[in-house]
Amino acid sequence: MKKACCFAFNITFILFLLCGFSRAQGKIDVSFEAGEGDKIFISYFLYDDASKTYEVSTILRKSNDPSFKLTPKDLSGDIGEGKFANRKCTIIWNMNKDEEAQLEGEDFYFEVSADEIKEKSSWYWYVLGAAALGGGTAAYLLLNKDKSSEPSSPMNPAGDNVAVPPGRP
Repeated sequence: MKKACCFAFNITFILFLLCGFSRAQGKIDVSFEAGEGDKIFISYFLYDDASKTYEVSTILRKSNDPSFKLTPKDLSGDIGEGKFANRKCTIIWNMNKDEEAQLEGEDFYFEVSADEIKEKSSWYWYVLGAAALGGGTAAYLLLNKDKSSEPSSPMNPAGDNVAVPPGRP
């Protein structure tokens, strides 16, 4: 029972440490407008710390159809990895014919998401290594505690049950 609880705690702790990114806490205002030809201009403003780095992505959704999701292919501008907070940003979508064929109706909106990218720290590896070493040591000690050996005697230094020849006079 103790082994199972200890194992579950270690797994939970390791998974907690491995979380490398989190959702942006700031609000995102999004608007869009059609441009020349097949271009759509998606404007957004991310209210958060300007010094943080984000991974920004967008999906086209439809109000009347919750299952509709279109991920635009040809995007440029303020998208991908970068410092996009606290300034007006613009994404340019160059629609192709296949994407344009899927657009029927007028109830579309863009969902812009920003995932904060945290710097990878080397201390995670030290904690992970220490946890693995501690877990391995504990497992070794727990698995070998039932094995007992007879103490060695001067006449039988190996400590096994083999009879020793009598000593010479």
